[in-house]
Amino acid sequence: MKRIILSSIATASLAFTAAPVTAQDEPEEARTTYTVEFLRFEPDKAETWTEMREKYWVPAAKAAGLPVPTVHWMMDGEWDLMVIREIPRGMASFDRHGSPEGERWNEEFLKLVGGE
Repeated sequence: MKRIILSSIATASLAFTAAPVTAQDEPEEARTTYTVEFLRFEPDKAETWTEMREKYWVPAAKAAGLPVPTVHWMMDGEWDLMVIREIPRGMASFDRHGSPEGERWNEEFLKLVGGE
């Protein structure tokens, strides 16, 4: 009886290894990675943030060739807004502290503000 069971298991295992794997033949779909930040402002500081964003952060992103972050103002809750930023190289950008995209953005930002 034991031989029959072992033979059946071996036969079934062989059948599974011989089955074609179609999922590996399909190309992997491109993925998009985002960072999401939630901000809360002190009273009367939202306008200052908006001004800085329009004057410095958006132009620096455009000059560096990076996607401009999307801002969603919250209607209620504890946060004032949510910033969604696309990460161009996906999760690989998180592998080290100084990503090339971050360095490009920082260079363009420093040009806009006149230096460190």
